[in-house]
Amino acid sequence: MIILGNLQIGHMGYRSGSTTETWLNGPNSAGGVALRFTYKNDTEKTIKYAYFTVVPYNAVKDKVSCTVKRVSEQTVKITGPIEPNIHRTPRWENLWYNNTIRTVELKEIEIEYMDGSKETLKGSDIRYGEIPKPAGCYVATAVYGSYDCPQVWTLRRFRDDTLAGTWYGRAFIRAYYAVSPTLVRRFGETGWFQRLWRGPLDRLVDRLRSQGVEDTPYRDRDW
Repeated sequence: MIILGNLQIGHMGYRSGSTTETWLNGPNSAGGVALRFTYKNDTEKTIKYAYFTVVPYNAVKDKVSCTVKRVSEQTVKITGPIEPNIHRTPRWENLWYNNTIRTVELKEIEIEYMDGSKETLKGSDIRYGEIPKPAGCYVATAVYGSYDCPQVWTLRRFRDDTLAGTWYGRAFIRAYYAVSPTLVRRFGETGWFQRLWRGPLDRLVDRLRSQGVEDTPYRDRDW
């Protein structure tokens, strides 16, 4: 069984005045629509492959098609191994080109496990729920919309490789973890909170990248 968070449509782009690419809602300038969502492997088995069939709709809930590929339904694939209790936020770029797309619905999930067993989920068998975010980088996750994105990977490396190397850096990490979850829970989805932190975080990420801190996928240390 897989538990899903909200399905989101949008694209990667740049906010005004920022040099850092981030997730933006809606189609891009060419009408391209990307898809992302968070999922969790809620079984005791390791997933080998998972296939998600999704359907796009316009503002009045009519099913629409890609104006280039002339297809509506798309099936996206996740390749494992995805171990039990692991959660990820994958993204697929330009699944459709259509400026009228406003929502997507999940039609079916097909799962193949490492032990060779398979599972198909449809309709009410598909489970949705709030998936707890990993501990850490609460503010950056709220601002950039994902714990697993290039900006947050950079900040997590800075935390583990630089801040954690000094006593005062470790003190900052402990203080941050004591305060930031409450702030994000109360204000994380508000526009003013995200605007307040967007600029400083963008500048920090740009500076860290210029210093050679990578923005590739990263596994945290335990805190």
